Amino acid sequence: MSDPSQSQSKPAAKAENQIFLAAKPSEKAYSGDDESMSRGAGDGGVDRIFLFAVARYVTVVVLVGLVLAIPIIVADIRNNNLVFYAFSCLETIWLCGVATDLLALLFPYVFRVVARYVNPAHHRYWRVFRTMRLPVTMLGTIIAAYVAFVTLLYRNEQLSVDLNLQPNTWTWEDTVYDILEQIVFWVVGYNLEKVGILYISIHYHYRADQTRNTHSKQMHKSLVTLYEASVYLHPVDGPAFAIEDAAIRGSRTIVAGGEPSHLTAGKFLGRLGFGRRGIARFFGSSDEASHWLNPHSSYGVVERALSHPKSASALATRIWRSLALSSNEVMTAEDVAEVLGPYRREEALECFKVLDENESKDIRHDEFVWTVIEAGRVRGAIYDSMAAIHHCINTLDWIALITLAIVMIFFILVLYVPVIKDIQNTVSFLAIGLSFAAGRTIHKFLSGCVFVFFEHPFDIGDRVEIFNMNSTTSFSCFVTGQSTLYTTFQRYDTNTIVQFPNDRLSLLRLENVTRSGPNKEARTISIHADTSFKDLMALRGEMEKFLKDKANSRDYMPALAWNVLNIPDLNRIDVRFAFTHKQNWSNEPLRARRSSRFVCALMAAARKLGIQSTGPRQGDELRPFYQVAVPLEEAGRLAAERARMTEEDGAGGTASEEAAALDKLTKVPAVEKKRLTKGDETDTSLLQGSTGMRTRNGAEGGIMHYR
Repeated sequence: MSDPSQSQSKPAAKAENQIFLAAKPSEKAYSGDDESMSRGAGDGGVDRIFLFAVARYVTVVVLVGLVLAIPIIVADIRNNNLVFYAFSCLETIWLCGVATDLLALLFPYVFRVVARYVNPAHHRYWRVFRTMRLPVTMLGTIIAAYVAFVTLLYRNEQLSVDLNLQPNTWTWEDTVYDILEQIVFWVVGYNLEKVGILYISIHYHYRADQTRNTHSKQMHKSLVTLYEASVYLHPVDGPAFAIEDAAIRGSRTIVAGGEPSHLTAGKFLGRLGFGRRGIARFFGSSDEASHWLNPHSSYGVVERALSHPKSASALATRIWRSLALSSNEVMTAEDVAEVLGPYRREEALECFKVLDENESKDIRHDEFVWTVIEAGRVRGAIYDSMAAIHHCINTLDWIALITLAIVMIFFILVLYVPVIKDIQNTVSFLAIGLSFAAGRTIHKFLSGCVFVFFEHPFDIGDRVEIFNMNSTTSFSCFVTGQSTLYTTFQRYDTNTIVQFPNDRLSLLRLENVTRSGPNKEARTISIHADTSFKDLMALRGEMEKFLKDKANSRDYMPALAWNVLNIPDLNRIDVRFAFTHKQNWSNEPLRARRSSRFVCALMAAARKLGIQSTGPRQGDELRPFYQVAVPLEEAGRLAAERARMTEEDGAGGTASEEAAALDKLTKVPAVEKKRLTKGDETDTSLLQGSTGMRTRNGAEGGIMHYR
């Protein structure tokens, strides 16, 4: 039976599925787009752009060279040596600058080709050389200008005779010579500064949290693949997921039959010829199916949906309900493999492995929603961290350039301003005094640069524990902003913003919880020294059974670390239980619920086995046993009350209420209203109807899938 939203027969649907299945993932038709996503004519667009760039470059070089050559030819005919040598110097500078620019432009690509055969490990450095194109071009041009000026003008004896220049007379040539000499030193310093900034940038990104970045990319790729499958089964704006599609597109108010204004505007521009295909042709794009110029592409839709918890919830709901079987509370890897088809089974298993973060072999609807929302939060934190570090690097770059320019101007003033020479000693003492006055600020800036770029203990969005160096108490917070001078945090306990100078943070002990992976937690209990070893082993068995239970396998690792710590004064036994969470502690509500659940299970197991706490027992010398005579009527009433409570326990009364309270107290929901860094909250209104919609192929009411 075909999908109600499509008017095609079952054989035709199967044939179309086989065609879709045989295509490569990058060549699949996107059924949710308004236009057909056919490919352009090969790489013709790229070739046209390349040829246009080359032609423009050659045209500029030739035109400027000809303009500078005309005065040289005219001056040679009229024997005007000053004009001839001056424009010859300019022509030489221009040609040397072009040659240096071509060398800096082509060398990275030549290096990339050669490195593939010589040492592939160095292949990645070609981008470093490409970044240095402008500084190298400036260096080559200035050096060529200095050499050409000295050779053709400054030390040209024939020109000196023609201009009747005296040997010991200060002329304009001496001024230009000194200025060029100073500029050469400045350009050399500029190149060294750019190399230093580039090294800091590479070193920082090398030390960055690559695990988080790689996992975010894999998560995004998996969601794109599954969203394409969901749209293929249920086209966009169909009756099955009308509310979810409106939320994914970012519609604030969902009206039946309506659509967001930006989509209406896009269709209007498309009718005027300014649509995606028109823009692609204008820019010479070789692939009209590229997501860069297609706002309806699956890549763009997933990227936009992950930016807000509400749209992320809708995206997760659409994917999960499309792929999970009807009347099933979980989605398995076989469900995804069945939808993607046998030729893409490996891809399906890889996607499911990325999404199944707790390795439970199946994913509930609420768990999937939580995973997608967290993926959006992490992706946003990565972008914020990149923007903050880019700002820090730019700040350091500008400060270094300004310092270099001040030094260059100072030396020029010393050479050409006589007053500066007279007060040089005074200026030197003044500079030393200002350095002492601004020493604290300079120290904070340099310490902040070392802390941010080289130590790099955290990124924006990470949860950290901040300790004093010799302290055991800390406060939890997550990073909200970072600069070269300070870092801002938001505390978990009070939700307040805290700002720390980076030079003070380098003196504290920081524990990055987000980078630590699955975290361990330990609980220590003190029990009576008379507890038998048999009861201790029984308690250990109960806790291992708790961790290995199917209901708890999503939250804890099955291994339990158990040991007897100490027997102080032979009156109690300190027993330590350590367990491992399956996910990170960066989610504080989830960590607190899981910790409470384990502690409650430990207390229930101790009560079940009758294990008593430390202190005197009933009947000991410190706690004597007393007997009190009770009248016969009162004893009968108490016995009847006890019998009634026992009957209620058997009928589901007090004992059931206690079990229900325990379950409610220790339940770990996979979806909660989680406040993100920007203050957004998860919208749980889209989580209704948690069962899947898909049925197996051939079943009554089955929905078309890749078979």
